[in-house]
Amino acid sequence: MTLLEKINSELNQASIILYQITHKIQMAPELENRENILLIAQAMSNIFLIQKNIYEHNPELKDSLSKK
Repeated sequence: MTLLEKINSELNQASIILYQITHKIQMAPELENRENILLIAQAMSNIFLIQKNIYEHNPELKDSLSKK
């Protein structure tokens, strides 16, 4: 596995975890749901920007995602 493949894989895992956390935040009444979910959305947006950069350097990684 190349370094870009590893980074991309870990970014995928991070986005999955962040997505799961949004559901947990909704179940925690003591948290500011909207504000915290927006923060997670910003983090996920940044992950996607990094992945876009990775795919520009290694388009095969993007193609490999569509095959899964």
